[in-house]
Amino acid sequence: MCDTTIEHALHSGRQRFVILGMSDAPHPYFIPEAVEAIARGRVFSGGLRHREIVHTLLPQGAEWIDITVPLDDVFEQYRAHEEIVVFASGDPLFFGFANTVMNRLPDAEVVVFPAFNSLQMLAHAMRLPYHDMRIVSLTGRPWHEFDRALIERTPKIGLLTDREHTPATIARRMLDYGYTDYTMSVGTQMGNPKEQKLDTLSLREA
Repeated sequence: MCDTTIEHALHSGRQRFVILGMSDAPHPYFIPEAVEAIARGRVFSGGLRHREIVHTLLPQGAEWIDITVPLDDVFEQYRAHEEIVVFASGDPLFFGFANTVMNRLPDAEVVVFPAFNSLQMLAHAMRLPYHDMRIVSLTGRPWHEFDRALIERTPKIGLLTDREHTPATIARRMLDYGYTDYTMSVGTQMGNPKEQKLDTLSLREA
């Protein structure tokens, strides 16, 4: 993202969101333009985990808005501010918070600085080419698209999970319906060298 794009967002007269993608690393890397946005910012937002990681980077007197559900409350707090710097996981345009902002506030200026998303980092850790991976999000979503991918015998499926659609629940569902010809690789805390875990198992052994 170039400086002129940021300057345009700063002087357009519309509410502005600068959304910074980041990993789970204790000291995530931000490009110089993102570092400048942090230094210039006064109002910041993100999840609790994001705040724990970046709090030492925030300028003195910074205001923080936690991103929690219901999101209506979060966006009500946003209304009082002209510019908000948001920290988000991975690529904010990959099933991420930038999409939520643009859907709810279509007139807002949105500048995005992406990081690698979790499935990219999992593929990198596995040395797995992912150009032919079919992406399915189960985060707050039903099983339909995952079931469709299985029925169509998609050879390589990348899944985003949540507390309901856990790897164990996904494996159990596949076994119950006879999809035993897959190998499942599970990555957690990807991007954090000290915390990340990578496990691979055959569904025949689950």
